[in-house]
Amino acid sequence: MGTIPADATHWDSGDWIDWHRKGTPPHGDTCTAPSDDPAARLHTLYMRLLQSARAYFELTGEHLPIYEGIARLHVAIAFDLPTRGPVRCHDDCKPAQLITIAPHGPHDVVSVDMSLPFCCLIVVRIKDNFTSEARMVPADALPDSAGDTVQLRWRDLPSTQ
Repeated sequence: MGTIPADATHWDSGDWIDWHRKGTPPHGDTCTAPSDDPAARLHTLYMRLLQSARAYFELTGEHLPIYEGIARLHVAIAFDLPTRGPVRCHDDCKPAQLITIAPHGPHDVVSVDMSLPFCCLIVVRIKDNFTSEARMVPADALPDSAGDTVQLRWRDLPSTQ
């Protein structure tokens, strides 16, 4: 174990011991955590939202209304799609249909609104352990439906990651 610096102050509450520096920090540029890189900041935000959702659920037993935001960030990271405006698959002029499966939900079935114009379906599943995964399916690969909706199970969607 190292030596305690001469400019440290000792705090002891009986349960923990902490050493705080009395000296002033050096002047200069402040550390920009986690990074100035937009991709790194996006990933950090995504992880913090997942951690917050998990902590809130464990504390209250209820869900924060942030799963769509988490799904949007997952899509931006996994498929290199924009975080603003409608999610568009590549250069297609139609938007994607983004559906989120929340953790601790009653099922893993999604209803796809076939009456909407969309280029692809992106389903993001936030698992019970608060990790996420996504699957993307082109609209023309979805099964035909007599009505306006198609019911799909997560396990029936082709894996894209």
